[in-house]
Amino acid sequence: SQNVEEEEELDNDLLEDEEIEGGKRYQIVELECLKKLFKRCGECGSLVDSSTIKIRSCASAIVVSYDCLPCNEELQWESQTKVGSGRGRVFSLNHFLPIAAFSTGTPLPRLNDLAKVLDLSIPSDSSMRRKIRVVGCEAIQRVFNKKQEEAREIEKNVAGDVGLQVSIDGQYCTPWFNATNCKVTAIDCETRLALAGVALHKNEEGIDGKSIRMESVGSLRALEELIDDGFLIRTRVNDQNATVNKKLREHPKTAAIVGKHDWWHVIRPLRKEWHKAVKTTPDLLPLLRKFFNHLYYAHTKYTEEEDRPKALEVVKSYIMHCQGIHRWKKSEDFKLVTKCDHTALKRKKKGETRLKLKADAPELLMAKQLIFSEKFAKGFLSAATLIDTALNECYHSLSLMYAPKRFAFSPFYYRLKTKVALLHYNGLVLEDMMGTRKETGNTLLPRRGKVVVAVKRNRGVGTHYWREEVMATSYNVLEERNDQQYARRIGVPEDDVYDDIIEWWEEKEREIRAMEEYERDEGGEGEQEDDGDD
Repeated sequence: SQNVEEEEELDNDLLEDEEIEGGKRYQIVELECLKKLFKRCGECGSLVDSSTIKIRSCASAIVVSYDCLPCNEELQWESQTKVGSGRGRVFSLNHFLPIAAFSTGTPLPRLNDLAKVLDLSIPSDSSMRRKIRVVGCEAIQRVFNKKQEEAREIEKNVAGDVGLQVSIDGQYCTPWFNATNCKVTAIDCETRLALAGVALHKNEEGIDGKSIRMESVGSLRALEELIDDGFLIRTRVNDQNATVNKKLREHPKTAAIVGKHDWWHVIRPLRKEWHKAVKTTPDLLPLLRKFFNHLYYAHTKYTEEEDRPKALEVVKSYIMHCQGIHRWKKSEDFKLVTKCDHTALKRKKKGETRLKLKADAPELLMAKQLIFSEKFAKGFLSAATLIDTALNECYHSLSLMYAPKRFAFSPFYYRLKTKVALLHYNGLVLEDMMGTRKETGNTLLPRRGKVVVAVKRNRGVGTHYWREEVMATSYNVLEERNDQQYARRIGVPEDDVYDDIIEWWEEKEREIRAMEEYERDEGGEGEQEDDGDD
């Protein structure tokens, strides 16, 4: 029975080999196994003297050369094809490996550690970084421009003349007081497409070394980029960042955009104040959770802009409800709401107690001070109801795969990694819009402060066809670079003087031909007139 099991395992291995045959471009081969293939000549099949076999490693590629006496020549075998032209020809995996690592967010130090542990031959760290800088950056930039243009074209068709509602948020590479880089993203709240992404460095003009200015400057640049591209933006939502709001209110291009605040950022300071008050007034704790449930109820029920003042009074009615008062007369605090928003209460069961506080109870006075404050009223009325910055937070968590926090990046590479993260995010969103990403499962998540259970839906892995486009474009960039190097080598001028001379000469030839045709036509008409006179 043991032999049968071994044979079944062997058959399974063979079946797996048959399935992947021809499906993958590269396979890993152990060097000792490779040597067995060169016992005989690949051309004539005669035995090869092992002493003449020379194996040379070219990063991830292997070059095997040997002398064959019957063939009377030295034969050479290469494990990979070469890409490029002229002196710039390189083995294909040596070219594609660093670009693939960069476009998938794989850190080169971790890739080098993997190769070291497996004793795997790959290009050196310096050559991979040079390949990314010279070829990969240009390829990613071209694909990003193309994909971003497609995303904006889709957005224009969807939005029409109604205008966009965009959410704006920034993320610093380190805590904001000493950050060197920052990225700001503008995402449409309807299609969820990231339409603009701006990466900034604290030494840029207008920031002057002060990290706190980066988010406000980046928000303005992102909106200006969309406006200059022909987008009509009717609403923007962001967190309660005073510098961002001030910058966008004062600039003439963005002053007309209605500004709203993210709901979570609005209630966060209020929640902190409640927890701080609970430390001094412990009796306030039973009111805390019930109040925030009531707060969420009022916020989600009255979503229209004209209903927000009424929603604020519904929130304030919680104080009356805690006193056992469910109807009251109009007053300065209640101009639109004169009763609780709930249905008629049922009779109390025997032994049941209901919350009923006196008007001068310390916990009620503390709660009233927090709810009736002008700061809370202002934040509540400025809160967005149907849009928020949650999409930006999702993008930021995804972008950490390409540019982790507390990791030093040059401004150039940080800007490039931001574009790769945008390609990744928009690729997933477009697949969702087309319905190609299937739901693989879901998880129930309890939400603090709300008596509800949220559902987190897990989706399948994205295809990310843009990565294949980056690889194909990198080949074109390599060909162009090789052509430029060849032109410099043979002495072709790098400026446009030669092209201008050729264009000028062609223009002169066109003028001469046009003049000859005109004279020919004029001469033909003159002969016809002479014949008529005769």
